[in-house]
Amino acid sequence: MTDPDLIHGRSDGDLPTQTQTLPFRVRIASSEEDIYRAVAVRTQAYGRHVPGMELVLKDPEPDDYREDAVLLIAESKADGQVLGSLRLITNARQPLHLEHEIELPVLFRGHRLLEAWRLTVLNGEPARMVAPALYKSLFELSVRSGIDYVLVAARPPVDRIYRSMQFKDALDGKKMALSNTLNMPHGLYYIPVREAGTLWRDAKWPLYPFMALTRHPDIEIDHDVVRRRFQQVSLMNGGATSCNITL
Repeated sequence: MTDPDLIHGRSDGDLPTQTQTLPFRVRIASSEEDIYRAVAVRTQAYGRHVPGMELVLKDPEPDDYREDAVLLIAESKADGQVLGSLRLITNARQPLHLEHEIELPVLFRGHRLLEAWRLTVLNGEPARMVAPALYKSLFELSVRSGIDYVLVAARPPVDRIYRSMQFKDALDGKKMALSNTLNMPHGLYYIPVREAGTLWRDAKWPLYPFMALTRHPDIEIDHDVVRRRFQQVSLMNGGATSCNITL
């Protein structure tokens, strides 16, 4: 369950001033059925924007089953329909998926990294606010798991979303062709987790109150599960060892 006093990305002592319920719940996929329901949404969403991706994504990907991965789903309270999903992977046990595509910049060596993949949201009013809730869950998990940087790969025009969230360009404008996205060119963007709240507030990002000043009891993350999956064995970027982190 969400710790109501842990504000995602908060680094400046701000406290929530209100509680908001959502028409859906965000939780960790916990069964094969959950994964296939998320894949159905993923196939539909990517196929709508990138012709041909519906064939690439018609089945679960190996990363959906990684021991160090968390697949988040947003599930309608009304009928149980999956409205959106997001997959999170860390470098706690093995290299990130991105590291099979490119050599990461030196900035990230020796740090705990999390990459966010396959954000998908259904069209329509029932899925309104699903993407912000998934982002909020992402940052809560990152704070509680001691993640240093969140990394995302994004293509135009989606990259504008991350720029508005104060993600920085890790490749100085260069693009990378991703094999799991039909070799389409993507930029690589990152944000330092502990600075995120301050960055959002200073930039007057419109979703800052949602992210940092509002409690959302419908974000129902089992942090014991997250802790087991994100448990640090060794840092893959640099080989330094670390004790388990308990927050």
